[in-house]
Amino acid sequence: MNLQDPVHKKVIGISFIVFSALWLLSMAFFDTFMDFFVDRAMEESGGDPDVFFIFDIINSIFWGLTILFFIPRLILGIALVSGQKWANIPSLVYGVVSLINFPVGTALGIYCILVFTAKKPEEDY
Repeated sequence: MNLQDPVHKKVIGISFIVFSALWLLSMAFFDTFMDFFVDRAMEESGGDPDVFFIFDIINSIFWGLTILFFIPRLILGIALVSGQKWANIPSLVYGVVSLINFPVGTALGIYCILVFTAKKPEEDY
């Protein structure tokens, strides 16, 4: 199997786009759910809004992680699909980082490592 074929990089790019879009949608759902939850809790308790600041902190941490990991991965996926050469090394880094996301991220990370570290096949003489 020739891992230097550009099709492999496009497959990785499409998977980066799909997984990043799913994570961004799930974060938007989580944000909406948390806002709804906090509003209902404040209505029922009639309490001070300063008590629920911890939910804002948690929400901010999750959005910070989303911006740090998934928006760049979305940009890298678009760059890989369009064939940009600059996206190879950052995609390898994100592939290594995705090894901790068991099981799908691990498979994608191994595939990224294989594709981006593959050497050109020597031609037969």
